[in-house]
Amino acid sequence: MLDFRDGAFDSVDEMMGQAEDLVVLYNDMGAMGIDRMKSKSPERVINVGISEQNLISVAAGLALAGKRAIVYGIIPHVTGRCYEQIKIDLCTMQLPVTILGIGSGLSYGVDGPTHHAIHDIALMRTLPGMSVYNPADAVTAAACVKLALAQRTPAYIRLDKDQHQAVYAPDFDFARGWNLVKPGKRVLLISTGIVTHQVIGAARKLHEEGVDVGVLDWFCLKPVNESELVEVIASYDGIMTFEEHIFFGGIGSAVSEMLQEQNLAPRFKSFHLKEDIYLGATGRKKIGEQRGLTADTITANVRDFILRLP
Repeated sequence: MLDFRDGAFDSVDEMMGQAEDLVVLYNDMGAMGIDRMKSKSPERVINVGISEQNLISVAAGLALAGKRAIVYGIIPHVTGRCYEQIKIDLCTMQLPVTILGIGSGLSYGVDGPTHHAIHDIALMRTLPGMSVYNPADAVTAAACVKLALAQRTPAYIRLDKDQHQAVYAPDFDFARGWNLVKPGKRVLLISTGIVTHQVIGAARKLHEEGVDVGVLDWFCLKPVNESELVEVIASYDGIMTFEEHIFFGGIGSAVSEMLQEQNLAPRFKSFHLKEDIYLGATGRKKIGEQRGLTADTITANVRDFILRLP
């Protein structure tokens, strides 16, 4: 079991040893990875305090002074709370600032809507020049850090709070932005982030029943190598998307946009979170079962989907 944050911070730590222009800023969030980097380079790891809008503006100032900045914090706090600063201070000038957001989807279930990250992909996808990454494991998280920093433009990386098994080997080439984890027949299951684990589990169950579906993990949501992705999508009769995010602005709507633009008409079904505010002690597993995002519910929904194909 691997931790997304450890994977990302290990990558940042490695790159800080290679690049003197790299700095890390955070909003009073504790993390062993930050402590380790601060012990090595205290002048390059800055606690801006619980002032996220200022955090983004300070990162922008450092970028204008020739630095590459990494900003770390809980997702809603470093995306929604400072959306205008990201749009104006970072994207308008295309500055090399990478936002590492922790707590994708319902990672912080019991902490309520102030900590739920179910609209962030939509927010970040709308921004001009903003790259958006949603890794499914710690290995991908580490690779996304390197990809984002190499671009020297605004980037957002969405990290899950829980530990998960690795999907990829460390030497996998992540440059394409998505991976056909498993080729299949007729139906392609497209997922992003931690839901990819549930989709892979469902595909295994279906394979045991003699049903071979394709599985595609989409980890770089923007920019997209659209021509190659469309070529894969066009080879299937049915497309299903799965994400722990609302439909609008997520991969469900992104696939819908591609299908419309390319004049493709496979049968399509999206599974996602409701456009809602989740109050109370919201458990990821409970909501996942309700919304068709667990291995068992995905398996049942794929069976039903296949029966309805022409």
